[in-house]
Amino acid sequence: LMVINTLNIFTKISLNCVFCDLPAHNSEVNICSKCFDDLPWLQNHCFTCALPLPSSAIRQQCKLCIDHPPAYNQTWAAFNYQFPLNLLMPVIKIDKNRHHLHWMASCLVAKIKAQSDYVLPQVIIPTPISKAKLIRKGFNQTQYLASLINKKLTLDVDKSLVYKIRETSSQADLNAQQRRRNLIGAFKVNANNYSHVAIIDDVMTTGSTMHEIAKELRGSGVQTIDIWIIARTPR
Repeated sequence: LMVINTLNIFTKISLNCVFCDLPAHNSEVNICSKCFDDLPWLQNHCFTCALPLPSSAIRQQCKLCIDHPPAYNQTWAAFNYQFPLNLLMPVIKIDKNRHHLHWMASCLVAKIKAQSDYVLPQVIIPTPISKAKLIRKGFNQTQYLASLINKKLTLDVDKSLVYKIRETSSQADLNAQQRRRNLIGAFKVNANNYSHVAIIDDVMTTGSTMHEIAKELRGSGVQTIDIWIIARTPR
């Protein structure tokens, strides 16, 4: 089982493994081979929303995506939102501890590159936050994540295409229906000529945010909308 070095995981920037401090697996993913294998890799999942599923069938869909198809086309995720991801994400958001996003971005890019028949989008779009929230937090972790992915895939990042026009309540304590209502009309999209885009986020829970953004993108003429996330929760 993975052994956590709490000094390293929360505060230390090192060329050694961010979890146990042993020599890293490689220079891009500063995790040792054992901890790398122990990460909660997302294997079987819904093709559309990346919800973890028990079946290993190719291009399978969960019942919700079959009954109520979201506005986006497909989702690529590197991990299940389990230990240690569920410890790290709050640290990144609250303490601005960004160095973990580097290896997470590398793992997500590796997952995307492994799809031999996948056509890359024209542009990647970080999930926007409101101006008020940006002032409070001081940074947008999805913009930082998008910049890391941009360096590895040399894709353009459009930070101004989608913007949030109003402050919304925190999604954390809301159920699925409340999350959808909370986000209605929260996003707008500038005029564009894109036909294929990917929205970047760190964690997806119900997919309500992605659905609302994708609806606006479709209204602007975008035909194919993919979601790229670090981790997917089991809802």
